[in-house]
Amino acid sequence: MSPFQRVVQILDTSVGGPTAGVGFPHGPFWRGATRDQFVVLKVRTLDLITLGNGAGSNLIKSLKGEAPFGADLDNPPAGARFSRMPAGLPPVPDADIAFIEQWIDAGCPDAESGGKPPGGTTPTGPAAALHWRPTNAPVASSRTDDIWFTDPNTGWAVNSNGQIVHTADGGNAWAEQLHDADVYFRCIGLASPTRGWAGTLTPGKLLYETRDGSTWTPVSNLPPLAPPAVCGLSVVSDQVVYLAGTNFPNRPPRMAKTADGGTTWTAWDMRPWASILIDTYFTTPDRGWVVGGKTDEPIATRNNVKAVVLFTEDGGRTWVNRAADIAAQLPKGEWGWKIQFLTDRIGFVSLENFGAGAILKTTDGGLTWVRLPVNDPQGNANLEGVGFVDENHGWVGGWGDALFQKLSTSETTDGGQTWRDANEVGKALNRFRFFGSPVTVGYASGQTVYKYTSEPVAPRAAVAPPAGLLADHQPKRVAGPLQLPVTVPAGTRRLSARVWDRFGDPVAMPVDEPNPAAGPRTVAWDCGGHDPGYYIVRVTVDGTSESQLVRVEPA
Repeated sequence: MSPFQRVVQILDTSVGGPTAGVGFPHGPFWRGATRDQFVVLKVRTLDLITLGNGAGSNLIKSLKGEAPFGADLDNPPAGARFSRMPAGLPPVPDADIAFIEQWIDAGCPDAESGGKPPGGTTPTGPAAALHWRPTNAPVASSRTDDIWFTDPNTGWAVNSNGQIVHTADGGNAWAEQLHDADVYFRCIGLASPTRGWAGTLTPGKLLYETRDGSTWTPVSNLPPLAPPAVCGLSVVSDQVVYLAGTNFPNRPPRMAKTADGGTTWTAWDMRPWASILIDTYFTTPDRGWVVGGKTDEPIATRNNVKAVVLFTEDGGRTWVNRAADIAAQLPKGEWGWKIQFLTDRIGFVSLENFGAGAILKTTDGGLTWVRLPVNDPQGNANLEGVGFVDENHGWVGGWGDALFQKLSTSETTDGGQTWRDANEVGKALNRFRFFGSPVTVGYASGQTVYKYTSEPVAPRAAVAPPAGLLADHQPKRVAGPLQLPVTVPAGTRRLSARVWDRFGDPVAMPVDEPNPAAGPRTVAWDCGGHDPGYYIVRVTVDGTSESQLVRVEPA
C-alpha cells in the first residue's frame, strides 16, 4: 500500500467504508483522485493541502476541528465556519490524523511519483511514510519464528535453519551467532544487549543463554517440571525470566521461571488452568499473562480446546482465566497464540483457528476481552502473529487457512472491526516488535524479517549468499514422496536432513550420513501417512543448514 493509498483508506474508513455514501458539506472528494490531483484539490474554495506544512493544511484542520472548521462541536473554536470532518460521524483517530499530517510534512510522497515530493527530495526521518519491507535477514525459507530488538537498530532472530542471527544496523546486515542442526528455535528475548535467552522445541536443548550478546550456550539446570518445549518466553529483567509451553496437546502444559538471573529455576504444572500453552508476557516480576487453550475432555486435542487468557499477580502461583466470561462465545478448535499489550489498557491476542481468523481485544487492561473476527476478503484464518501500532491500526498473519497454503496477512485501521487483505506486508508472520509512540520503526518475523520503516533497505549484497545446498528456497508442493535435489560440497564430513511439521514437532530424519560423496544427489522422504500441510525440511552439511518449506498435498 502506498502512502497515498493509506490516506485514502483512512478517509474511507472515517465515513464507514469505501462504498459509504458521503454527502454535503464535503462529499467523497478523495475517491477516484490520483495523488497529483489530490494535492491540488480545492474543497469549498479552500486549498486542501499545503505541501510541507501538515498542521497548516486545511485537510488536517478539518479533521482536528480547528478554525475555520469545528462549527458543529460543543465548544467550537473562534472563527469556525464549517463542520469538523467527517461531519456527523465520530472523529478520525489521532494516530491516523498524525499519519496524514506527517505525509503532508514529507511532501505527500507516493509510489506513483517515485516516492519523491515536488523538488525531487526523498523524504527521510519520522515524517516520512512508513512501509513494510523485507530486511536482508538470511534466507530461511520456512520461517523466522521470533525476533527481539533492544533498540531500533540492534536485534536478534531465530529461524528454521537452526540459527540465531544478529543485526546491528536495523536489518541491513546479519551475522550468524549460533547454528545447531538439531534444534528448532521458537522464541528469543533479551534484557540488555548482552544478556538474553532463546527457547527451543528440542528436548535436551530447551533453552540457550548469552552473557555477552554474541555467544550462546545451552542452559543445563532447568528443573524436571520445565516445559517440554519452550514456546514462549518473557524476559522481565536480567534476573526474572518466565518460560511457557507447550503447544503440543500430547505433552503437559508447564511454566518455569528464574528470579536470580538463571542461577536457579522453579517450574510447575499448568494443567489446572490449561491444556496447551504458547506465548507469555509479564509486566512486572509478579504480574503477567500466558495464552493457550483448555479442554475439559479427558484427552486434549487441537479440535477440542478453547482459548484461555490466563493472568497472575503472584508470580505464577495462581491464575485466573480472563476470557472465562466469553467462553460460551469461543469456538472449540481455537487457542491463543501470541499476546501483545500496546498500553496498560489495550491488548490483543491472536487466535489460531484453522478455519476462522479472529483476535481477542481488551480496552480495560485485560479485565474483559472481546472476540473480533478477521473478515478480510481472502478469508484469512490460522493466525499466529499479531501487531498493532495504535488502538486502531494493526496486522495479523500466519499460515492462512486449514491447509496451510495461503500464508495470508490482514490489516485493520478501525481496531479490528473491519479488515483488508495485506499480503504485501509479509508472509507466515509470527511476531511483531515496535518502537516509538507514535511508532517510528517496527519489525515482523515470518518467511524472513520484515521492517516497518520510512527508509529503503540495503541491497541483499550486504549479506553472504546461501551455501547452495538447495537449488532454491521457494516452497514446494508434493503429492507423493519428496525428492529434494541437494548439492553436497567436497570434503563434507556429515550430511543430514530433518523434517518437522509446521508446529515444530519432529517428524523424520531421512538422512544422517557420514562422509557423503560430493556432488548432486537427492534427499528422499516418504510423506505417506502424514497429514496434508506444510513441513519444514532442513538439510545440514557440517556447520551449515538450509531449509525448505514443503507442502504435502492431500492424497
